Amino acid sequence: MISPVRAAVLVVDDDADTLGLVAFALRRAGLEVFEARGGQAALDIVRTETIGIVVLDMGMPGMSGTEVVQALRSRTETATLPILLMTGTGDQDSVIQGLDAGADDFVPKPVRLDELVARVNAHLRRQVAWSRVVEDELQVRANVVAALGRLTISSVPEEAAEAVVSELAKRTESDFVSVLQLVAGGQLQELATFDRSAGVRRGGHALPPALARRVLSQAREGPWAEDVVPLPAGDHTPAFEAAAPELAVGAPIYAGDDLVGILTIGIGHDAGTSALVRRAKLLASAIDYANVLSTRAGSAFADRRDVADTRSRLQAVLTARRFHPVFQPIVELETGAIVGFEALTRFDDGIPPEVRFAEASAVGLGRDFEMATMRAALDDAVRLPSGAFLSINLSPGFVLHADRGFRQLIKGSTRPLMLELSEHEPIDDYGIVRKALEKLGDVGLAIDDAGAGYASLRHILELRPTFAKLDISLVRGIDGDDLRQALATGLQFFAFKSGCRLVAEGVESRAEADTLQRLGIQLGQGYLFGRPERAV
Repeated sequence: MISPVRAAVLVVDDDADTLGLVAFALRRAGLEVFEARGGQAALDIVRTETIGIVVLDMGMPGMSGTEVVQALRSRTETATLPILLMTGTGDQDSVIQGLDAGADDFVPKPVRLDELVARVNAHLRRQVAWSRVVEDELQVRANVVAALGRLTISSVPEEAAEAVVSELAKRTESDFVSVLQLVAGGQLQELATFDRSAGVRRGGHALPPALARRVLSQAREGPWAEDVVPLPAGDHTPAFEAAAPELAVGAPIYAGDDLVGILTIGIGHDAGTSALVRRAKLLASAIDYANVLSTRAGSAFADRRDVADTRSRLQAVLTARRFHPVFQPIVELETGAIVGFEALTRFDDGIPPEVRFAEASAVGLGRDFEMATMRAALDDAVRLPSGAFLSINLSPGFVLHADRGFRQLIKGSTRPLMLELSEHEPIDDYGIVRKALEKLGDVGLAIDDAGAGYASLRHILELRPTFAKLDISLVRGIDGDDLRQALATGLQFFAFKSGCRLVAEGVESRAEADTLQRLGIQLGQGYLFGRPERAV
């Protein structure tokens, strides 16, 4: 943790002798000091310097001490800046006005310098301690947000919620956590809960109608915090009753613009922290976590009716085989000879493949679609020129869970096969992926999108593929771009040292092909050599 920078002291007094004496005493105590002879000068210094406390004379002409306090408290940046008043004899009323306006402390004149220094140091220590508390709190929240972002989110709502609740239970000091799903009829259903007595539990109860209406009304207005009032018997969920938190916060979870769920977090009494601070910290945390869940898991928490409808519609696409494979040639840049084909999928309704596969994955049909489209590609590939290899796109997750049917299917191929992995699905354990690939037998490996991101380069280092696909964003216009050429040259050397060959994707002009060949890249794919077409 980086230690907070010790801020300076600003002394404000229209009397030059008093100003100099106070400033001297503070500097002798090792503090950095700024001096101002009036209220406006003080405000100007605060805007440009890092000030930790203001020592302010109340009896200044022109802009009074009370007006300075009011001006500082009206600005967000200085709303909590400590202010120590120096007051003369008979200034009791001004002291009350200053404290009422927001000052934190006061010392009477003539000022005892040792007391003043002690009070200033006490306020600065408090500021440093608070800064560390804030920094620690922000770091904890950042770590939790990062952990939620790394979770593998299931398409099954209860499984997704259980993973989320388990992570929050492990990484926070909450006494109660729940993820509620909004279902038909405006009901709220527990998907997963945590409390310290029962631990993490998948599933749960529907909230009683009155409680569901109140919670849902709060969620539609935004995040909220409330002190928990014990509910009448039978009017609350068993999980919430067992946890018995004293403070609860909630934040809505969205899928796009639709409210699909609610994250609730509860904590018990903490005598060492003020109620206001506890409320603010917990509410800010819930907002952060719910925002991540909306992005990562919102679709998983959508109403089951929507999921069921989508699953039924996609199952019909599979059953009726409303898709077909197309094949794009991969050629030697020097001769134009075809050495392989990449199998791609086109859906009869025109939905882009990446959209359809993502949709299928979200409702638990991702592997079924991958298996069906791969089988169709292998069936149609028998009509392609013999001798050329076939590259098939598969996700790392599919490879990891390859079953006997998949292994038999690829072993029955009459031509060399290349399994092409993209960087769009993360790989957490490369050792497991390598073992899964070994079980598949004599198949090659290609890595997609080389140069488009860190993940694809790490895939090459860890998996040592036969081919790596140079991303189209680097190929497009490479003949007229020195930087693209330099990067492609580096990637070519990287691929050579890694033991694989680069295939340039998206080659559309002869100039691009000639430039790529000059840079040492031997294979290409793109409209220049052939568009994706059905096998004939």
